[in-house]
Amino acid sequence: MAEKEVISSSASILKKQHIGIVFVIISAICFAMKGILAKLAYREGVGPDTLLTLRMISALPVYLFGIFWFARKTPGEKPALWSRDFLWILLLGLLGFDISSVLDFDGLALISAGEERLVLFLYPTFVIFLAWIFTRRKIGSREIYASGLAYGGIVIVTHQTSGPSHGSMTGILLVLGSGLFYAIYLLGVEDLVKRVNPLWLTSVVMITATLAIMIQSMAIGSLHVDKINGKVLELGILMGIFSTAVPTFLMSQGIAYIGASRAAILSFLGPVATLFLAMMFLGEKVSVQEALGSVMVFAGVILISLKKRSASQEKMDFPDGPEKGLAEEAIQKTMG
Repeated sequence: MAEKEVISSSASILKKQHIGIVFVIISAICFAMKGILAKLAYREGVGPDTLLTLRMISALPVYLFGIFWFARKTPGEKPALWSRDFLWILLLGLLGFDISSVLDFDGLALISAGEERLVLFLYPTFVIFLAWIFTRRKIGSREIYASGLAYGGIVIVTHQTSGPSHGSMTGILLVLGSGLFYAIYLLGVEDLVKRVNPLWLTSVVMITATLAIMIQSMAIGSLHVDKINGKVLELGILMGIFSTAVPTFLMSQGIAYIGASRAAILSFLGPVATLFLAMMFLGEKVSVQEALGSVMVFAGVILISLKKRSASQEKMDFPDGPEKGLAEEAIQKTMG
């Protein structure tokens, strides 16, 4: 009986890991739409701050619904206001999707989409090394190889489209800062989802970011409503729902299942997704060089997704004794 229970438990854990991988991959693809939609909106003459504010306002109803849904489904779980965790959540809203988004949109207006993809997707590396610095989490050889392979693919993919930099160093530094703050956000989420419902966490973080972005845009006079025409409004709504609300919920739940480091490496799919989305919506062509880079990224993602059996065992947290032996045997059976 005990063995059956352990087998069932290990199978459930592995299922959650697989679901987490799918969630993060879908999230990366949804986030990849952001650059395409933003570039289309910039062609209409709208500024970065106005577009970013429109994006966040469009996503706001979804996050408010998330709060309502959480309160309805879990009436007994009322997060303590102004507790330490609640204050950390507010801080993540400012660091993860306020400062990070502002830096990214401002940088995207100064450099090409290819350069923005390359610089922004340094953030998985930031996640891994920040985790090592602050939590002493060991960097596994598989993570190193997967990161190197995936990032090498990104360099190949973006090298041809980027070419010599026609943007300013300011734009590159802005996007680099965006990636750093987003990495901090992912690590913060990884810690908080152990104690806080991912739906509630994401909703509060994003509502905080939305309010902060609205206030600062109005305060510095960079919000120009007159620049929002029908096309910009349509793009902003699409960006708010499918490139903001949906992927943030999926990413938070994915991190809860597989951790921030693996989620960050899986997100290397983002630049490749942007490449093919640009081909579909902007008429750009994919060269042999770009296809090769894409294959390298996919190989890196597969490498990090197919974790070794010992890594899965670490997720079990079984004490030493008969149960641990049963767990190891159960994982071996479920892994085939």
